[in-house]
Amino acid sequence: MGQMKFSKAKAYDQARKEFYELRHQEEVEQRVAREEALSTGAVFGKSALEVGMELESKTFEEWKVWAEQQVTLQEQARSAAYTGLGTQSSAADEESVSMDAVLNELEPDSVPGSRRGQEVRGGAAVHS
Repeated sequence: MGQMKFSKAKAYDQARKEFYELRHQEEVEQRVAREEALSTGAVFGKSALEVGMELESKTFEEWKVWAEQQVTLQEQARSAAYTGLGTQSSAADEESVSMDAVLNELEPDSVPGSRRGQEVRGGAAVHS
């Protein structure tokens, strides 16, 4: 068999087709092997997609808890601004949060899952 000369485009197209055929064949073989193993009682761990979804859900839940805490702190600061902290009883004083405490909570280290954190600018942290 003599050596055939292809243009770059034709050679690339031929190589691409061969690659896709081989990949398809491997995927079919893997799927058949998995189905055979499952039918004989094999148990596989979580797929990469399932692990990724669990990690994403965990991070989302952490952010949700953090956001709920921030809303609570902001509501407490807002109500404290309108009720006058100096006239409340000592039990109520312990429960209420000052504006400084809210702003301290929003410093860069308080934002979960973030190295740098969130920059606080002006009074935006306590206004809706």
